[in-house]
Amino acid sequence: MNVTQTYNQPTATGTKPTVLVVRREVIAYFALALLALVLRVAQLDVVPLSSAEARQALAAWRAVFPYAAGTVIVPESPLLYMLHALMFSTLGPSEFSARILTSLAGVALMLSPLLFRSLLGQTRSFIACVLLFFSPIMLATARMDTPVVWTMLAVVGFLWALWRYTQDRKRFHAVFAVVLLMAMILLTDPTGMFVALSLGLAGLFTVWFRADDTLSLEESPSPIRSAIANFPLRTAALTALLVFFLISTWFMLNPDGLSGVGGLLAAGLNGIATPRPYTPAFFPFLTTVFYEPFILLLGLAVALHLFRTDEPVSAVDRFLLGWVIFAVILSLVYAAAGPEHALWILLPLVGLASRSVSGLVTTPSRRHAPSWVRWALALITAAWAAALSVHLQSLSRSMMSSPETLFQLLSLNAYNIVWVVILLLFLLITYFFISGEWDEGIAIRGGLLGLLAFSLVTGLGGGWHIAVVNADDPVEFWNRNPTSSATIELRKTILELTDRETSGFPEMKVSVLASDDGVVAWLLREYPATTFITDVSAARGEGVILLPATFDKPDLGGPYVGANFIISRSWNFAGIGLQNIPAWWLQRRTLTGALPADEVTLWLRQDVYNGTKEDAFQ
Repeated sequence: MNVTQTYNQPTATGTKPTVLVVRREVIAYFALALLALVLRVAQLDVVPLSSAEARQALAAWRAVFPYAAGTVIVPESPLLYMLHALMFSTLGPSEFSARILTSLAGVALMLSPLLFRSLLGQTRSFIACVLLFFSPIMLATARMDTPVVWTMLAVVGFLWALWRYTQDRKRFHAVFAVVLLMAMILLTDPTGMFVALSLGLAGLFTVWFRADDTLSLEESPSPIRSAIANFPLRTAALTALLVFFLISTWFMLNPDGLSGVGGLLAAGLNGIATPRPYTPAFFPFLTTVFYEPFILLLGLAVALHLFRTDEPVSAVDRFLLGWVIFAVILSLVYAAAGPEHALWILLPLVGLASRSVSGLVTTPSRRHAPSWVRWALALITAAWAAALSVHLQSLSRSMMSSPETLFQLLSLNAYNIVWVVILLLFLLITYFFISGEWDEGIAIRGGLLGLLAFSLVTGLGGGWHIAVVNADDPVEFWNRNPTSSATIELRKTILELTDRETSGFPEMKVSVLASDDGVVAWLLREYPATTFITDVSAARGEGVILLPATFDKPDLGGPYVGANFIISRSWNFAGIGLQNIPAWWLQRRTLTGALPADEVTLWLRQDVYNGTKEDAFQ
């Protein structure tokens, strides 16, 4: 892509300096990338790791620091295993170092439609990037330490390399495609093999759907057969095998890393029938419906159009349609999928929705309405949607008070109801005015653009709430048994004890009755003298003990002082009342009261608590 141009300009001295002109498109992409980076990196370390994140981080930390307490953990993502080891070796083990590279990969994934600019077109590729920038699912997954981001990045790179090979027949593109396919299946996420399967089925759907349509020269079977016949399979396979070996063994620094590939395959196969704890069935699909309803509607409108139109359908749109279909099927049948796997559906869905949004932006009016009409109406509609949402939220909150009759509900909210009616009438009047002055097409397109703008802005805020504000709140639909922010206080307490007794050196002995591959183990990652016990009696007489809060008054062999810390909370949204759904959906408000919690108690022996016996920490 030619992103700059130069020209010469005469001056009084006769010299002609070269002037560099940067396209507005480049500036727009740069601004998107910079804002996306800020949103993904800001406060990245203030949210504690989830249990799944902690397990993957501990696997790498114990390989980097062999004196760490706990048993060796077989990782489920060899790529994350290597990246964690790299970051822990340079920055130390922390929430930031565990997540930063995945956050950067999330920025790259957000900009990935730019790779297909010549295929999708300038407008459509930019729209796809904008939709991904504002997506709450994209923002939330990029701020998690999840290998799904790397899987989807490998998917996009694989599709780009395969497409480029069909265009220029360069061996590099063929080899790169095979390497990324291997990484997708064996190095990133346990579900990578099924993602690859869905892509293959989408390719077959592309050939089958509209098979009787006349193919263009680029889509004719002969170039495809030629590409297959000249594919450098042997070179590509050897290169992929070499890359696989180097990454899984950290460039031969950790031969035991090959076991991570077995862990990945085992976890992927087990996930077919074994659901993830605390998650409902069809969770990725439900997550897409919950957080991306407007994008889903736009994508569905394009899908219906492709099925019903008599015009030829491009191979790009056929593939995107097949990809969406099989991604939805995968999300419905794979039991262990979590909310981050909504990326399966989101990427091809955004590709389809970009076609619809491109039509809203570029389709001219039949009566040649001024260009400002569409955008003015979009601005009015976005403001209307914001005002309407305020009153709908007020109504939803009032429904939580359980009024006895509908009349009582209406009487308590007459002000909001009147304003809802006024806003609806205003929308109708505006629509008929624009339709009469110009045409109904410009009115509909402007209104849909306004609703899209409102949904994008609120979606970006929703993504920030998922990832930061409500990161430890199980009432948030995304969160199923999230790690509590109280773990940060537990970590600070342990560090303060260390500073007081051993001048900051992690020599403190801690006896822990908890799993050695979970959140508690991560909090104690830098304490090699930690002992993971299976019975309370094994901790008798120790200076610092961590026990489940279910042990109210354990017999520890002397006087102890204890403090409780919440590790995680859970909430079953299936039990929410029908009338409380609007408030929960719009504002995450419920009437559930105290939520079930997994707590631990930090017990300090009395002399340790008083700070009078330092050798208790030796």
